[in-house]
Amino acid sequence: MKFSSLALLSLAPLVLGKQLYDLDSFKADGGKVIKVDKREETPEQPLFAPPKMEHSNQIYIPEGEQPQSGPTLLTSSLSIMKDISVFASYVRDNVEISSRFNNKKEQSIVFAPTDEAIESLSLKPWQFPTSVEEDSKSEQEIDEITKSNLNDFITSHIIDGTIPFSSLEGADKGVQFVSKNGKNIKLVNDNGDYYVTAVTDGKDQEWIKVLSTTNADNGAILVIGSSLSLPKN
Repeated sequence: MKFSSLALLSLAPLVLGKQLYDLDSFKADGGKVIKVDKREETPEQPLFAPPKMEHSNQIYIPEGEQPQSGPTLLTSSLSIMKDISVFASYVRDNVEISSRFNNKKEQSIVFAPTDEAIESLSLKPWQFPTSVEEDSKSEQEIDEITKSNLNDFITSHIIDGTIPFSSLEGADKGVQFVSKNGKNIKLVNDNGDYYVTAVTDGKDQEWIKVLSTTNADNGAILVIGSSLSLPKN
């Protein structure tokens, strides 16, 4: 995959458990998926290795430093990122997630799809995975399903905790972890560019490039150009 290199920021520790892979086998279709359901504490390490600063548009904050300006919590960061305003509005209307993102003590990694990515879905996020089109459903039932669908969409893009993926320091490395709604997610380093995918029915979805990242005191936002949660055809 030939793209301009992307340098991501370092994050604090508290691992959700991880599995390590070589990129070729890790990205192969039909590859074995290893579920991770145990927490594991590790010493503080950077999320990604310091990048080679070859391009002036790269962004990197050295390990141990903090952003010098701007919002420090995920709620504030989401509110000013115009390219993910739709996803941010879903989070804002979800009391539990919004409260979490406003709590400095609760760390989260957010894979935030762009507005364009959400608009390109064949169904709106509140319309799947449970259908709301049956005539027999009452207004209350439809409202409950809508809220449940939106919650599923949001939590499929959130990781509980911060993840110091020191094993992504080298090129062609990958890790796997679990979203808040129990979905297996893979993240790989492809020669300095980072890609993420969700595992559905034992198979990888399309690989999505991480477009940018924003650090906050209680986590980080990784902007992606497609959704990790898709309607079934």
